Amino acid sequence: MRYIISRAFQDDPRLQRLRPAHRTYWRRLMHQGVLLGGGIWEEGRREVLVVKAQDRAAVHQLLGADPYTQERLTLDVTVQGMDDLLGAEERAECASPAADDTEPAGRLSAHELRVARMMLDGLTNRQIAEHFTVSPRAVEQHITRIYRKLSISRRAQLAVALRGERLLAS
Repeated sequence: MRYIISRAFQDDPRLQRLRPAHRTYWRRLMHQGVLLGGGIWEEGRREVLVVKAQDRAAVHQLLGADPYTQERLTLDVTVQGMDDLLGAEERAECASPAADDTEPAGRLSAHELRVARMMLDGLTNRQIAEHFTVSPRAVEQHITRIYRKLSISRRAQLAVALRGERLLAS
């Protein structure tokens, strides 16, 4: 089952010191297929994670092994099962993609749309990578998929392509 975790952290200098260990821990879980996505905001003092786990107890085990939790830097934790949030119809739409792991041509995933919007806001590949705590190479791969899906070849064509696909908010 998939779970959404929302956490708030103390405004504490230890956050900065422990950030590399925190990232390493979650990056390892990402490679194991446990961490499905996530992001940080408020200068690293809040985060949302999407994880795949057997049950809530397994989610709490994952959280307990996080360096931030071990140093008691967590102020608030909310764990919500995605099935609890989505109706049956939406669950079917969010089900695992087909074996080729691609979206239909011209249709961007939610993450690709976030990356595209950041590109439109003028962020560089490196800035986008820092925002998502991934490598610039990972961002380049996302951008390549975005370009392929929208049948474009340059950043300058992105705004027009997104408007044509009706993907930008008015």
